[in-house]
Amino acid sequence: MITEDKKEQVEKLIEVAGASDAVVMSDYSGLTVSEVNELRGKLAELGADLKVVKNTLLGIALEKAGLKNGGLSGPTAALFSQNADPLESIKTLVSFLKEKGKGEVKFGFFEKAFVEASRIKELAALPGMDVLQAQLVSHLSSPLYRFANVLSGGPQRLAGVLNQIAKLGGGESS
Repeated sequence: MITEDKKEQVEKLIEVAGASDAVVMSDYSGLTVSEVNELRGKLAELGADLKVVKNTLLGIALEKAGLKNGGLSGPTAALFSQNADPLESIKTLVSFLKEKGKGEVKFGFFEKAFVEASRIKELAALPGMDVLQAQLVSHLSSPLYRFANVLSGGPQRLAGVLNQIAKLGGGESS
């Protein structure tokens, strides 16, 4: 018999799963209660949430949220990145499990698409958003800095560079 409490739990899970950019299922066996609480704390700092729910309730909620269930079995903890950077929350989960040497990622959903455990680990290995933004700025600004350096070198250097460009590009030089 389905109780009102279970219906309420499923409704909350549907809402959270539907609003999350990343939902990751992991096996938490071997982790102590204090380790699970430590992981919850780290994820909460990011704005993510880790819930341990019965597989049947979680499966119903995922299906109703439009996330095809990858097959839930064994002890399952679900990561929801509703208010967090999805990559950072995935990185935190994967690195915590790796650091403790317990548990493992089962499968997940990234931007509503099903993702296998191996792909989730690949996502966790990507550099963070700050690093990617810094690399992009560096790549975009590098040619500008080089051009500014040439311009500050005086007219002779500029003429030499333009001459080289003309030779390489097949243009005419005077």
